[in-house]
Amino acid sequence: WYQRRVREAVVSTQSTGGKTFGERLIADEFQRVIQETEDDTKDVLTNLLHLHLVSYVKDNAAWYLINSVITPEQATQITATFDHLCRVIGADALPLIESFKISDEMLSAPIGRDWVGFNDGDNKGELDGF
Repeated sequence: WYQRRVREAVVSTQSTGGKTFGERLIADEFQRVIQETEDDTKDVLTNLLHLHLVSYVKDNAAWYLINSVITPEQATQITATFDHLCRVIGADALPLIESFKISDEMLSAPIGRDWVGFNDGDNKGELDGF
């Protein structure tokens, strides 16, 4: 029993640590891009990075609380910050979406027109008949 619990804890820590390391790489690269940006996009990108980071902490708040990385008060503040950033970024939602330049052709892919019908049977990856 004890060995199983220790093994589970190690795997959990490794998994959390690996994901955290990946998030750190993403954040570092995102920060580099923000620093190289010279127009008013910098503010929007900064808010998106902040939301991404706050979202990660929010999603893993239990782990941070159990391990005394944050206090319950800080966990509450994280949720408030997340909500605030969602409102701020919401004002830029349409321009952000438009910046991806998703064409009408991409939106009219068979799965985009009727995903229920597209997945109704085994289409084996084929688009014939749509």
